Amino acid sequence: MNSEVHAVIELKITPQRESGFGRIAERVSRFEQVEACFLMSGAYDLLVFVRGESLQDVAQFVAQDLATIDGVLSTATHFMLKTYKSGNVLGKLDDERLEVS
Repeated sequence: MNSEVHAVIELKITPQRESGFGRIAERVSRFEQVEACFLMSGAYDLLVFVRGESLQDVAQFVAQDLATIDGVLSTATHFMLKTYKSGNVLGKLDDERLEVS
């Protein structure tokens, strides 16, 4: 059984002299847990899609690897709980209500 966990992490970072957000974005992108990294407008600067073996695995990655990078001011982690659509493929929309007997 595949129990892989996926999360979206928002990073607020300080732009670096001469490289802007690029140097930190490249460093973040090198981690094997990172599937995608985007520069964003809005309250946070980077949007990072990650995967891990468990919720604790992802939380540890954020606390030990991402949050400790010089220039990272804050993080916000959002775990993906259920997939309804990925790419152009709709997920199975199960009716999870209990049966009435």
